[in-house]
Amino acid sequence: MRNILLLSSLVIMIFTSSVFTQELNQTDVSTQDKLLLQYNTDVFDDNTKTWQYFSIEYQFKETFATFIPRANFANRFTNSEIQLEADAYTIFSKKTYLYLNTGFAEGKVFPKSRAGIELYQVIPGNIELSAGYRYLYFSPSKVNIITGSIGYYLGDYWISFRPYFVNEPGSEKKSTFTIIGRKYFVDGENYLSVKAGFGSYPVSGNTQADFFRNDSKFFGVDYQFYILEKTTIQLGFLYENEELNINSSRSRYNFLFGVQKIFP
Repeated sequence: MRNILLLSSLVIMIFTSSVFTQELNQTDVSTQDKLLLQYNTDVFDDNTKTWQYFSIEYQFKETFATFIPRANFANRFTNSEIQLEADAYTIFSKKTYLYLNTGFAEGKVFPKSRAGIELYQVIPGNIELSAGYRYLYFSPSKVNIITGSIGYYLGDYWISFRPYFVNEPGSEKKSTFTIIGRKYFVDGENYLSVKAGFGSYPVSGNTQADFFRNDSKFFGVDYQFYILEKTTIQLGFLYENEELNINSSRSRYNFLFGVQKIFP
């Protein structure tokens, strides 16, 4: 089973030639095998039909890296689509690690391909720095994103600031700024997070429909906790006020439910 998953991850990485990254910190870089199922739904206060998003992933460790193959399903308006992804991260030392991701889809809902790379480094003072690049290909649009983060650890607490600077040829340059705070409890799998930010780049989604806006202000919270010794539940809520154009705005309510099984 592991050989099949590893081969799938490598095939996706080679044939798409792209990498991407998500919000994470050193505490999240675990070497345990995990199975995760997540469901997201977006509800709007205008006449937009509710959006659906579902993903399933399996994390496993090999000698040179940890891999996370994933399948995503999204429904936006009248279109539905499946996206295949593969995350990987290599830990060079206790203070340095590299996070990679790649994925592809048909391009009706998700980007046809996406790319990125981010290097994380912990420096003295319990400070974590990162620098990275993103690329999204929505045929025919090509989106380039420069990002990075500054994180700080204080006991069981972690706080991080992350900007996004977006350049899409033929469009106005965009930016988004986010801050996230997290409190850990039993271990790295049991936490409470609070996130806030503003800007035009959609940090809450990466489908084509998420880019149809000028600006956004958002606030969210999520809580992950154990229900069994090796099983966690994740509950999340995110509120966004989206400016679609100069004369139109709407409220967006995102609800998250996740179940994770951790294997010995």
